[in-house]
Amino acid sequence: MPSVSRGRSIMNRKDKVYAVVLVGGKGKRLRPLSTDARPKAFLSVNRDGRTMFRATLDRIKKVVPAARIIVSAGKDHERFVQRDFPGIDKKNLLLEPVSRNTAPAIGAAAALVLRRHGDAVMVVLPADHYIRDETKFLSTVKEGVRFAARSLSLVVIGLEPAFASTQFGYIKVKAKVKSQKAKVRNVFPVEKFVEKPDAKTASRYMESGDYLWNSGVFIFRATAFLVALARYAPGLGELVGRCGGGRLAAWYRQCPDISIDYAVMQKADNIYCVKGSYRWQDIGSFSALREVLRRESRGFVERKGAIVKIV
Repeated sequence: MPSVSRGRSIMNRKDKVYAVVLVGGKGKRLRPLSTDARPKAFLSVNRDGRTMFRATLDRIKKVVPAARIIVSAGKDHERFVQRDFPGIDKKNLLLEPVSRNTAPAIGAAAALVLRRHGDAVMVVLPADHYIRDETKFLSTVKEGVRFAARSLSLVVIGLEPAFASTQFGYIKVKAKVKSQKAKVRNVFPVEKFVEKPDAKTASRYMESGDYLWNSGVFIFRATAFLVALARYAPGLGELVGRCGGGRLAAWYRQCPDISIDYAVMQKADNIYCVKGSYRWQDIGSFSALREVLRRESRGFVERKGAIVKIV
């Protein structure tokens, strides 16, 4: 295990941290604005005209250099990735011939990181989040990286629920970590992951104070994820062990369609949650999108409750 000093210095050695940006999700709840040909990550919601994918890149580049950013995207969306990230190293672009959800995508990225740089820390990010408090977000990421660098723990960023939502997954946290040696402030051991609940259950979670929203941002060493995959999803873990060598397309078609939550996070017993305090929108509905566009002073065309055009 890395020493404490090494763990503390890892954010000062940016070559030891990779970012993995996941450009998945078809945005079915945003049809016809979001389509298979152009997923919601490539929609422009910011007042400066940037897409959500580009905004994600711009944020994480303040922690991880561009050369260490891996993008996992559909093969049909390569032109959008290249437009927003023209300097991407082609070795860092994992193009999926078919959609297989987040676990195979993260597994392929972990295998790539391990081959290229050894056991580096990975920050896994969805490409379609709207984040207002960039400084707080980056501070939370750094805290998660410091914690993940020191162990084989799986770290997730959790956020205080603003309301009883049925659109987000939840994380139940245990008592706060008391180790002074770890030098962390907002890290909690996780008791369990819960998928999107019904309204009654979401209200109960909100009232209990024991649950946080699952932000979908994960942080861990490459080895930590591959070990967990081998233990909790051995079929996929075996496939990931054979990933590489320029055969990504054929490899992807063999993978199961499964999320990181179902494959690993709902089963693992070494999960920790860094509690973030930044304001965030998943933009998984027209109501959320409408709120963001108004905040950004962007116009839009609406028909029968659906936003059909952003202007």
